[in-house]
Amino acid sequence: MFLRPSCLVLAFLLGEMCCAQTPAVPQNKDHADETCIVSGMVIRAQDSAPLKNATVYLANDADREHRIATKTSVDGHFALKNVPPGQYKLRVSRNGYVEQELNQKKPGDPGATFTLRASQRISDLVFKLARAAVITGKVFDEDGEPMVGVSVRAMRRDFTKGRKGFRPANESTTDDLGEFRLFGLAPGRYYVSAELSAWDHVVGDREFSGSDKNTGEKGYTKVYYPSALEVAKASSIYVKEGEEVPSIDIFMKEVTVYSVRGKVQYLFPHKGTSNTRIMVTRRGQSLGWEIAGESLVKADGSFQIPELAPGEYTVRAFFFEQDKYYSTQEDLDVMNTDVDGLMLSLAQGTQIPGHLFWDGKPSIEGDGVNVFLSPEESEEYSRGGWAQVEENNQFTMKEVSQGNFRIEVNGISKDCYIKDVHLGETPLPDHVLHVKSGLAGPLDVTVSSKGARIQGMVTNSESTPVAGVWVVAIPEESKRSLRELFKSVTTDQYGRYDLRGLAPGKYAVFSWDGVEREEWEDPEFLKTNGTKGLPMEVIDSDTKSADLQLIELKSTATASE
Repeated sequence: MFLRPSCLVLAFLLGEMCCAQTPAVPQNKDHADETCIVSGMVIRAQDSAPLKNATVYLANDADREHRIATKTSVDGHFALKNVPPGQYKLRVSRNGYVEQELNQKKPGDPGATFTLRASQRISDLVFKLARAAVITGKVFDEDGEPMVGVSVRAMRRDFTKGRKGFRPANESTTDDLGEFRLFGLAPGRYYVSAELSAWDHVVGDREFSGSDKNTGEKGYTKVYYPSALEVAKASSIYVKEGEEVPSIDIFMKEVTVYSVRGKVQYLFPHKGTSNTRIMVTRRGQSLGWEIAGESLVKADGSFQIPELAPGEYTVRAFFFEQDKYYSTQEDLDVMNTDVDGLMLSLAQGTQIPGHLFWDGKPSIEGDGVNVFLSPEESEEYSRGGWAQVEENNQFTMKEVSQGNFRIEVNGISKDCYIKDVHLGETPLPDHVLHVKSGLAGPLDVTVSSKGARIQGMVTNSESTPVAGVWVVAIPEESKRSLRELFKSVTTDQYGRYDLRGLAPGKYAVFSWDGVEREEWEDPEFLKTNGTKGLPMEVIDSDTKSADLQLIELKSTATASE
């Protein structure tokens, strides 16, 4: 069963809200004297008025079983008691305000890691929350009539896997007056899109409409404010703290659209087609949930995808049966006519056996190690595989769908790195596995526990330590296709950083002011801002020290939008 993206987001937020109300973790009496207390106050940035019912949350990546959080009282104060020593992220949130992390300079910055030593007492923390911004407007058709049920999204530029893309910030659906309200927005620049929801929009089969299948029909395509068909031609909207930007009216456009008809072929025994879904996404774009169309599959295996504007697409078929998952995909170009006869063959996923080898003493964090296949593109529509590594260091991935997957290993310590990957006798230097029918193994993964370490402090031009900024080790240019070689961490409340698990090689180490997460993997960004790093070369088991000066950015992709 597929969940709408908005449902997924809602489920996540509800989970976070529930977690935020969990009390501090009770401690064993033998260690009670080692626990910590964190207290402070949350106030409104505008006038320093105390904020009641703000959630204060200590997040510890090393302990995902517990949540340490509380609510502020009527005078804005909070206190977290019985807190175990460790390294945390300290976050504060409240409805109508922008979430803030400790030492976060502006929304989007990482905030500082927060280290608590045994028996430490901290009582002077003050968080100043800024009011969230709002964008409101209406959606009209080309006749000036308000449109009901249009999905409107506010999106911000970001970077995913080193590529420029968009991250949805909020989503709304127009009411009976065509009105929408996008709230909870942090200050910054946004692009607003509008499209008829694929889940709510009903289009009849062409056989009942009496239309010529080769002439196309008129339909509404996705537009960007105010009425652009491409985001590159859209107008961005800048919102300030607490600002409400009204009258962002969007005019939908009718364009000639075409249908795609085809059939799903099942290469395995199955019980009907009701659990099969077809989804169409635009090819070569990274725009969040960019679904161009969807379809159910009829009892005879046929399907029809209506209202596709000319363009490049990828058509995906999914089938679920009990605990098994099947998928396939085909690229498709829609020109100036309907497409007939698209065949999608669903076969059982590939089984991939493998071995995990250690270079050095095994170093494990958590309950065990698993090997994971991360989709190179379209993570929300592809399914890789994962497998627990057994005591004999063997693993078996089952029902892996076709596609390209980056090999990752979870459950190893921060001092480890993937040293080598082979598929049978074939080396995979980029650690990317191309899964297709007939794939032969085994998949052999070698992990080294001898990763290098670089530690130090970041200071600004006044020689003051800087908390809550990114520190990044970037490999030499010839190795940048290996994304796992990029190592990043944020400075703690004292301006210190600790980069661990570096593979042997040459790096440049940077700390930029205001850089976006993963922006440093964008080649264009590095051309402009990648010349002032501190050169470092490490070998296995190295421990080096390097103090850094914060670099003022010349320009960034996000700032220039």
